[in-house]
Amino acid sequence: MKLRKLAAVLTAACMVLGLAACSSGSTAATTAAATTAAATTAAPTTAAPTTVAPTTAAPAETKAPETTAAPAETKAPETTAAAAAAPKDFGGAELVIATWGWAEKGLRALCEDFEKTYNCKLVIDPTSGNGDRLNKLMAEKDAPTADVALLTKSFAEIGNQQGLFEKIDETIVPSVADLYDFAKNADGYGPCYSLVRYGIMYNADSLAADGLEAPTSYIELFDDKYAGRVALPDMTSTVGPYILISLAEDLGGSQEDVSAAFEFMKEKKDNIDMWYTAQSDVVNAFTTGEKDITIFMDINMEGLLDSGLNMVWTDAKEGSFAAPATVNVVKGCQNPELAQLFVEYLIGEDAQNRIAGVMDEAPTNKKGSVPEELQKYLASGEESMSALREFDEAYITAHKNEWIDQFQREVNI
Repeated sequence: MKLRKLAAVLTAACMVLGLAACSSGSTAATTAAATTAAATTAAPTTAAPTTVAPTTAAPAETKAPETTAAPAETKAPETTAAAAAAPKDFGGAELVIATWGWAEKGLRALCEDFEKTYNCKLVIDPTSGNGDRLNKLMAEKDAPTADVALLTKSFAEIGNQQGLFEKIDETIVPSVADLYDFAKNADGYGPCYSLVRYGIMYNADSLAADGLEAPTSYIELFDDKYAGRVALPDMTSTVGPYILISLAEDLGGSQEDVSAAFEFMKEKKDNIDMWYTAQSDVVNAFTTGEKDITIFMDINMEGLLDSGLNMVWTDAKEGSFAAPATVNVVKGCQNPELAQLFVEYLIGEDAQNRIAGVMDEAPTNKKGSVPEELQKYLASGEESMSALREFDEAYITAHKNEWIDQFQREVNI
């Protein structure tokens, strides 16, 4: 070891002498020596006191940790963080969304950023009603064509029981935590992304012309004074069972005992000559003057008002019915991860702040907002949400078929 150090010292001395010989003065020699020292020592000068030969041994002991180990320790975390923050590129994948035909335009406008963020394309599969959409999902259960299905809460519950949908992965969909309680599925399935209400709606001018006061309850709609003026949802619809249960409660019954409600509707069946299954039927009946009272969705108020009708919304004494729409990931779909990301996008704060203005539906995320001009008919805020009437969808699903059968045999005949 001593011989090696001596040799190194002699070598350095020779180099200095050689440079000095080529130089033109003592200043050049000093500069050359300094240059040589800088070239051979990348380490801080603080390491030199710990070695015998500061100009040779110190660089060998300090260079490795400063020029190799330090970059290796800082570069990897930065690369990992950048990768985690970057949205996944799905290479133009097509995400098929089964929804209402009338909702397509608004949904596309709401979700333009989703397509750009994940490099994908939304393909809308429109059907007119929840029942048609659900039947198609059941028929395609073994080979689904849809990745995402939008359904009202009651129809989604049927799909959950039939095993049509995946549970939500909250590591991908963390915004579930920000939803109102009614919008969360207790079993972990698709959450509610928007809310509409059903309540009493009437043409005030038409009633006033005939000297009639406006109805204030659901049971009052069957009164003889309103005979032939009322359009009500069919039992096959989302709201049909809600009306049945509300009537039963008005008459001393319950959801477990709706016999009094069926007897009442059977007795008054001639007063109601329109049980609708499509929203367009109600709109046409109002614009032609055929009907002037209904139980209808709040989002239809604007269109009817725009048509020149003096429409008025009333919260019935039994309460307005909540009819939230759910977003569901279809089990066995082609793009399960992208479908989960779509759920997160739809219930996330940004989309929820825009959904009222774009789709005319109330947000279900507590961080969402409703423009002031829409608050006159859309539910908004904690107080408004807590006042809504909800039902046991699992119970309704279990008994709906028998209720439909009895309704069709005894009431809608």
